[in-house]
Amino acid sequence: CINYLKDNNFLFLGGLLVAVAMQKWNLHKRIALKTILVVGVEPRWLMLGMMSVTAFLSMWISNAATAAMMVPIAQATLSELLNENGPKEREEDRDLRKVPPPDEKTVLLSSGTSKNGKRQEVDAPHIEMDRTNNDEDDAHLLEDQVLPSAEQAHKMAKGVLLCICYSANIGGIATLTGTVPNVLAAETVEIMFPKSPGIDFSNWFSFGFPTMVITLVLAWIWLQWLFLDGSFISGCTSQRGCRGSCQSSQNDAAYKAVKRQYDDLGPFSFAEMVVLGHFVLLVLLWFFRDMKFIHLENGQAAGWTYFFVRGYVTDSTAVILISTVLFFWPSRPPNFLCCRSKEDTHQPEPAPPILDWPTVQALFPWEVILLLGGGFAIADGVQVSGLSDWLGQSFRVLDGFPPAAIVLIITIIIAFLTEFSSNTSTAAIFLPVLGTLAEGICVHPYYLIIPATIACSFAFMLPVATPPNAIVFSYGRINVVDMAKCGLVLNLACIVVLNVAINTYGVPLYHLHQFPTWATCGGVITNTTTSN
Repeated sequence: CINYLKDNNFLFLGGLLVAVAMQKWNLHKRIALKTILVVGVEPRWLMLGMMSVTAFLSMWISNAATAAMMVPIAQATLSELLNENGPKEREEDRDLRKVPPPDEKTVLLSSGTSKNGKRQEVDAPHIEMDRTNNDEDDAHLLEDQVLPSAEQAHKMAKGVLLCICYSANIGGIATLTGTVPNVLAAETVEIMFPKSPGIDFSNWFSFGFPTMVITLVLAWIWLQWLFLDGSFISGCTSQRGCRGSCQSSQNDAAYKAVKRQYDDLGPFSFAEMVVLGHFVLLVLLWFFRDMKFIHLENGQAAGWTYFFVRGYVTDSTAVILISTVLFFWPSRPPNFLCCRSKEDTHQPEPAPPILDWPTVQALFPWEVILLLGGGFAIADGVQVSGLSDWLGQSFRVLDGFPPAAIVLIITIIIAFLTEFSSNTSTAAIFLPVLGTLAEGICVHPYYLIIPATIACSFAFMLPVATPPNAIVFSYGRINVVDMAKCGLVLNLACIVVLNVAINTYGVPLYHLHQFPTWATCGGVITNTTTSN
């Protein structure tokens, strides 16, 4: 049972509770829609906006929940951007806008506003029909709009949807709590090398975030080249005059569709400000808990953790503290004494908290906690049973290989293996083995463990590889061949980026140029050779 109650279990638990608070108050949706409004809906910048916000949210929220939220937004935007209703409906829309206001209590709306494809009746007071000169501008816009062909539209839709699942997978590598294998890596290091400084949020982020940004940009370039037709992009450029983002005018249908969804959220609420404030505070607590890269005059590292007994305060302490406060913090501003306005005549009453148990029970991904505990149990079993030692001895053939070549082989194997198996089980089995192997060939354990952990997130080829892939595939626009063809190149590109990263800025970050004193050089392989 201890494998389900470790420190890193609570780290993941607290992170998911903060994510639930963001989901309850739609803060994540507001961030997503606002980003799209800022970058505009021109295809390539829409894709970049989708990827950026999906990756950012995936750093803190589960990749499945992020993809499940982003795909409907992408679908609605694509429907308007590609004008999938067709020219006939556009003509009807234009004609209906020119009809004089009726005297009846209802007005007819075009099929473009109906959910079932038929005309429906809506109360007239809820319809604001603009019958000014803007109607003529809208008509000219519809007539002059450069629309893609059916083939181009289909390809663009595939690219936008694939960018969501790929960025959801990539975003998780940036933070320690972004995905389960990251937490497994930290726990494996803590168990196998108890005297090591360990892997915490800040030192993981310092390597994971720049690696994530580079792979995300490469994925964006590859998806553009594969799915966005050059003539469609140049058509937008020549017609609207791209100023870096080809921002859409307010009359653009796709922009208005996204703006409508954003307006439906209403003004920025007090509850959203509370969640955002606590989220920022949590990130700051993580970053400044233990700043090993800053040494004070007394030789001690900087950080607020040193105000407490050493080892008592970890990253999980900060996140559990913040998530607990959210259960008590009110979702409305104070309404009593000096905080009560003179115009307010309502009776003061307690406000509901930001988080409550029914919400957590409904939105919390309990299966992820069980999955994490199961991963710890598998990793523990691999080590206790002696399987990691046996496999470490089996890898003696790699002893003569350069360490960089070993990392390349390992990341290739894991990246393609995780296409067919859970990334959690892959990490749980391989990470203890790699820790043993690192000692056997006298290589810094981080040099093998960190790239292998990140490679577990490079699952881009098959719908069954990760939940985001399956969610995007379920919408029917993408087939297996599309995902495999695009994902194979992206897999190889990300592996190259990862290997370059660990051999460049990864070396000074983790001091990979020297073997650490807290590990045993030649532990398994040397002992085995001597006994023979």
